[in-house]
Amino acid sequence: MNRYQRNVLPLKEVIYMEVKNKILNLEYKPGQMISETEISELLNVSRTPVREVFIRLSYEKLIDIYPQKGTFVSLVDLSYVKESVYMRNLLEGQIAGEIIDNGMKDLPAEIKKNIRLQKDLVENEGNIEEFLELDNDFHKVIFKAVNHETIWDIISTTRIHYNRFRLLTMYEPEMLNRVFQEHFDIMTKIEEGDKVGCNTLLKKHHYNGLEHADILKEKYPGYFL
Repeated sequence: MNRYQRNVLPLKEVIYMEVKNKILNLEYKPGQMISETEISELLNVSRTPVREVFIRLSYEKLIDIYPQKGTFVSLVDLSYVKESVYMRNLLEGQIAGEIIDNGMKDLPAEIKKNIRLQKDLVENEGNIEEFLELDNDFHKVIFKAVNHETIWDIISTTRIHYNRFRLLTMYEPEMLNRVFQEHFDIMTKIEEGDKVGCNTLLKKHHYNGLEHADILKEKYPGYFL
């Protein structure tokens, strides 16, 4: 969160976004204990708004609150990850098909700029978090191209477990280059008007991270349910 956002947002929203981002970026690890006191001291605020934020985060399944025991960052639930992937694949395949049916072979310039930026990051071994932002923007443009940006916003807020799982997969060897190449190929299939080829690539793209589930569970045994 930038300084401008901190200055204009209500205090509780600032606290919420700070803690949520730390969880999603794995700065707060799955299973890690956090406390109202720790957060209030870190952000120089009272414990009351932090307590309210904790309740909100617990509703979103980002933290688990156990009375008399403590508050812990939620573990990654692979069943939620799989459901998120399933929903995403259905929706994005349908929307990519709409783009092709509408004859939109000239995709918005921003998607091509996005691909160039991805390529630069991959070739220069750039920051994974920056790449994931470009990844999100790439898919958002697909939804936006046929006026379904709201659907993208909705599914983006329901991918708590998936987002953390995806970040872990990106640390696996060659994943950045693999994801970039899949993005490039998806864009090409849309421009060619190849609906079947596009949907095949999208399904592969959406599900490829799940191939690493067993590896990640072995590598980070304390992170998963």
